[in-house]
Amino acid sequence: MRSDIRVDTSTANLSTAGSVGRVAASVHAATSCAVECARADVFHAGAFGERPLFIVEQPRAFGAAGASASVRASRLILEVAPMDAKVDPLGLATVLSLGFPLGSRTVFRGVVRANPGACVRATDGELITSGVEPCWTTAPVSADALHELCIEAIRRSLARVGSTELPSVALSGGRDSRLIYLGLQSIGVRPRSLLTVGSARDSPDAHVARALARRHGDPIEHVCGARFDAQRERWRHAHQNLESLEHSWFLSLALRARELGGPITDGIGAGVLSTGSLMHPEAVLLWRRGALDELAEWTIGHAGGTTPEFRAAVRAVGIPLASDDEVRAELVATLQGLARYPNPLGTFSLLHWTRRGISASAFGLLPAERVVAPLFDEELVSSLLAMDLERAMARDWREVVLKRLDQTGIPYADSLIRKPRLRFGSWLGSRAWSRFESACGPDWRPMFDACRSPAGGRRSFCRSALGLLRTLTAR
Repeated sequence: MRSDIRVDTSTANLSTAGSVGRVAASVHAATSCAVECARADVFHAGAFGERPLFIVEQPRAFGAAGASASVRASRLILEVAPMDAKVDPLGLATVLSLGFPLGSRTVFRGVVRANPGACVRATDGELITSGVEPCWTTAPVSADALHELCIEAIRRSLARVGSTELPSVALSGGRDSRLIYLGLQSIGVRPRSLLTVGSARDSPDAHVARALARRHGDPIEHVCGARFDAQRERWRHAHQNLESLEHSWFLSLALRARELGGPITDGIGAGVLSTGSLMHPEAVLLWRRGALDELAEWTIGHAGGTTPEFRAAVRAVGIPLASDDEVRAELVATLQGLARYPNPLGTFSLLHWTRRGISASAFGLLPAERVVAPLFDEELVSSLLAMDLERAMARDWREVVLKRLDQTGIPYADSLIRKPRLRFGSWLGSRAWSRFESACGPDWRPMFDACRSPAGGRRSFCRSALGLLRTLTAR
């Protein structure tokens, strides 16, 4: 993007969402941008694109001076895309295949996300900087320094929201939220309340969260999971910027946090550098062999997307969708671009899945100004990016920090057995889904049939995809 373009920021007060882009590497530029973008009259995407601007190019009138296009930007994609915007078949196919798009691509033609580090002046819409490549430090930090970095990241994240209220803490049974919760305790910050989804009888995450709350004497609220509701599903996908099929579990927490007000913590971020979807022995072996076509095929097969049968049904109803081969080619190009990073496979999840998934978490469903997200702290993430693939595979960096913070002995939810049972809310959600299917009409029946097929795989993501498609086509 050129430095002389102008951005219409009339909708820039809407909620932020996830983004990623390709930008030029410059440590100096990253530092100067951070200083310049600290002003109150500047909107900025964040060092890793966690708070992006969506930009649409509009051709200048014939004979207008200059060759560049005029642009306008928004933090909500449905606010920036014209009503007659056409679907980008490859962007949509990538979302349906992986669960998130790649690069700066969106589901609309001519609509892209600004690069990480991009800054826009709020007063006149001038693009101050088009962004810089996310950087890493010269060497990984020691265990002592990593612990201190995490604590300081928590302090900085709290200071960034600038609230005098105690934060609510979204607590699951995993490592990210536990690290943040115990890190807050270590600096003397008690939560307003712990928020977790489901009951301790039915959910391993809620069971672990309740055990932690009891151990530390903090109040906890068990929020009922949000059953399917067609109108709320459209709202969710709109605020996710039609980018993510995952993270619907956060919806009920976000809705409750909107009612409560005040800051809330969010654990999404650098945890994926050790545990991302490609940090798997099979994927690592393919990477080391240079078999990127096979790795792309493996990634699609293990991703949180939809099935080939579902995507064939989408094409059958006339929604423009690129082929699976085109998606694989896009993914191979993305993987090639990560080779410069010390840990390319973990970085894939950070710069692509996490940035897109973040639009389904608090950054999308709550105003960004209320979100405490220390695992996207620039200093912390830059240090963690310096870990090479072997070191990241050898040990989860979060375990290094938790070893110092966590003396409870309480297990993580992934080691517990889930005992699902049908609840009244599930029955109501099933009835709502049936009404949704009827409202979509017979033309959409092939996609619903694909959801019900034994080959449907991760059924919840096919269902999420239907909600996304309905939101996209009902504009």
